[in-house]
Amino acid sequence: MPARERACRSCKFVTTKNKCENCGSTDLTQNFSGVIIVVDEERSEIAKELGLKKGAYAIRVA
Repeated sequence: MPARERACRSCKFVTTKNKCENCGSTDLTQNFSGVIIVVDEERSEIAKELGLKKGAYAIRVA
C-alpha cells in the first residue's frame, strides 16, 4: 500500500513522512488541495516570490 501524502500546516510542504522535511513540524494533515511543484528554485519566479525551496507544496491546507 503506497504511503499517503500529507501537507505541513506550518509551511505547506507535502511529504509522505511523519515529520515535515522542510521545517521539522509534526503538525501534518491529509486534508489539502492543489499542489505547486518547485523543480529549480533559482529559476522559478513563483519560488522566489513565495520563498520556496525544491519540493511540493500544498496551495490550500485545512
